[in-house]
Amino acid sequence: MTTIDSVMHRIKNLQEFEVQVTKPDHFEFRGVVPFDMKIYGDQMFITVWAVTLEEAIDRVNRYLDGEEE
Repeated sequence: MTTIDSVMHRIKNLQEFEVQVTKPDHFEFRGVVPFDMKIYGDQMFITVWAVTLEEAIDRVNRYLDGEEE
């Protein structure tokens, strides 16, 4: 599969997922937030575009751990 085919496949298969996580104690907003996010109490509802739910959860976890998006 060429790079163009790979990119097109990814674009065609993107889905919107809402990931719910408990807000980490260390959480703070840093720079640009790459997701739509709602916080109610200690619960975060984060909307993520990804190919799979596992990818969406991984992206959220990396963001919350302080890794760049």
